[in-house]
Formats: sequence, structure tokens, C-alpha cells
Amino acid sequence: MGVLKMKKLISLELKRNSLKPYYIAVGIIMISMLGFLYLIAAMPKIDPSEADLEIFSSYGSIIMINNIIGSAIFSILSAVMASKFIIEEYSGKKAILLFSYPISRTKILDAKILMIFSYTVLSMLVSGGIILLIFFTTESLFPLCSGTLTFGVILNSFISLFFYALIAGLLGVISLWFGFVKKSVAVTIVSSCIISSIISQISAMSLTFNYFTIIVLIIAFIAVIPILGNLHKQVKKMEV
Repeated sequence: MGVLKMKKLISLELKRNSLKPYYIAVGIIMISMLGFLYLIAAMPKIDPSEADLEIFSSYGSIIMINNIIGSAIFSILSAVMASKFIIEEYSGKKAILLFSYPISRTKILDAKILMIFSYTVLSMLVSGGIILLIFFTTESLFPLCSGTLTFGVILNSFISLFFYALIAGLLGVISLWFGFVKKSVAVTIVSSCIISSIISQISAMSLTFNYFTIIVLIIAFIAVIPILGNLHKQVKKMEV
């Protein structure tokens, strides 16, 4: 029964708020990230004398770089959505209408968060999956990288994409908390930029998919648990 109610709440949110601008944003991100992937793959050939560019000759490294940057971008997109669907609606007079619904305050908040989290993860998975399919198809015909394209490389690339999509969604929730405390759209987005930048720098320390990536995901997940509890408390205490 709880699952059905949550689905109904999410469907109502989708009717109230158009996702068309975010579909366009995802399309632009996908095209940009595809171009970026080809660019970093071609860099060793552009300047073969540069030894530092050797790292871009490995499929594992360039896919990880692409996934890390993609995760940062989608976490910021998540923060933008949270600003629109949550921060703005829980600020000022809009909250009066929101709290007039005969539904638990926390259930409404959970539906909004779940909708944004799901959109962030799914949109990164779909766009990232398309990017990888296009890239690996062209690489099998006209390779840019000097590395060997194997089934293991392809499998690890998609697994890495899945984990970083989850990380993007979780970082969006963490950024939401900062913005919700201050009831500020600017704080939400700036927090997202700072957090995603820090996580990207940490993730870039290991440019291969390994346990380090899983550790980053686990830490993000653990951080979200108390954050959700605190958001529930804030919503319950809000007076309009």
C-alpha cells in the first residue's frame, strides 16, 4: 500500500511539474559528454610526444574520467531540480498550499526526493549507456585508443557507470540538505558544485573501477541516511 501511495504521489508531482527542460538538459549533457570522450581518447594521437597524455591511451582510464565528470554534472542537475521542486516549494507562501494537502508532510517530501533521485540516476544511466554504446561501436571499427577493447573493459565500464549514477543521485540529496537548512536555491547549487568537485578529485585518485569506487558510494549512502531523518524533522517543525 505504501509503495502504491508513493507512486501516486510521484505521478502527481510529475503532473504538477514539467520535466521537459530537464530532458533537454540531459540531451545537451549527453552530446557534450560524447564529444568530450572522443576528445580525451584522441589526445595521445594529437600530441604523441607528450608523455603525460599516456594515461588517455587506456580504455579504463578515459571511461572512468568520463563517468566521474558525468557524475559531477548530474549531481548538479539533481541540485537544480531539488531547488525547483523542493526548496522553492517549501519557502514562503508556497508551503501553505503544500501543507494543506491531506497527506503526511514527510510522505510528500519523500516523493519529491525519490522522484529527483530516480530521474538523476536513470537519466545518467540512459545517456551514459548510449554514449558507451556509440563509443565502443566506433572503437571496434576505427580505434582511437591503443589499448585492447575486451569484454571485461566493456563490462567494467557499464558497472562503473551504474555506481557513479547512484553517487550522483546521493550527492544531489546531500546538496539538498544544505539548501533546505538555509531555504536557499543558491546554497543548494553552490553546495552541489563544491561537493561534486571534492568527490571528483577524490575519485580521480584511482582511474580504474575498483573497491575505491564502491567505498565512495557507501560513504555517500551512509551520509544520506541521517540527512533524510533531519529533513523529516525540519519539515515536521515548519510553521506556515
